[in-house]
Amino acid sequence: ENAHVFRQDLEYILENDLFDTLYFQGHVSMTQFSGKRESWAPLNLIHNKVTAPHACKVANRSCELLLSRPEIARCDAKDVGAAFARLHPGMGIKPHLWTAPPRLGVHLGLKVPPGATMIVGNNTVDWKEGKAVVFDDTYIHSVKHRGTETRYLLIAWFCHPCDRFHAEVAPEDPDNLCPH
Repeated sequence: ENAHVFRQDLEYILENDLFDTLYFQGHVSMTQFSGKRESWAPLNLIHNKVTAPHACKVANRSCELLLSRPEIARCDAKDVGAAFARLHPGMGIKPHLWTAPPRLGVHLGLKVPPGATMIVGNNTVDWKEGKAVVFDDTYIHSVKHRGTETRYLLIAWFCHPCDRFHAEVAPEDPDNLCPH
């Protein structure tokens, strides 16, 4: 329901040619997943409960919305947060997975040209603008971009609802959702 807010903040960043500046002013992370540095660039908004001051000054509505989500703002697991993620055409993200503690990933399509796909386990995912894809980050996943235009997503990682140690927010029905 708030995809338009994230899209507007991203558009402002792109129209003012701020993506690279904000990317390098923030917490540069996860560059090991792509073959060429900056071919995949997550512009961090929140990382481990801490907002990125330069990015959140520009994308303050996005940061406020993300901080209102307890799955992100109150999760004690490592490398939890959210970012605007850029992937250039012809590039990809190597197969990888998150090991511990378990976490979920969400990808919200903001600018999604044809040709960019993600494989999670044995499933191929095509992003759609304004739609979110949620997946278990402990499954092997990778990305290929065979299109001709740059792809942008809002990506977020947050506590798995069954992780009772790191998640301050328990699922509503933990016994049915998270069998022992």
